[in-house]
Amino acid sequence: MALQHWKFQRFSAIALVPGMLYLIFYFLTLDDLSYNQITSDISSIYGVLFIIIMSALIFFHSSLGIETILQDYVHDEQLQSLFISLSKITHAVLLTITLICLYLITGY
Repeated sequence: MALQHWKFQRFSAIALVPGMLYLIFYFLTLDDLSYNQITSDISSIYGVLFIIIMSALIFFHSSLGIETILQDYVHDEQLQSLFISLSKITHAVLLTITLICLYLITGY
């Protein structure tokens, strides 16, 4: 199980690299765009898919990283299990909030 966890964490990190590079480039050119262009970009099917995929990857990668930290530094098994469960619930709630906000912004 630990090897699979390690692989998922590395693959999600690799998958995040191109998306983060694109976001950095997009944010650097953001001042050239009007409000309508930005909302149009976000509301396009590619914008929505990009946000959904990147959000899922970010929260998945974050959840794996925090789980690893908790396994390394919390030695009480019950407390460790509780914190990992809370972390996973928190990540799921944050992803859900992100998707609801995306829905409210775009109307999809």
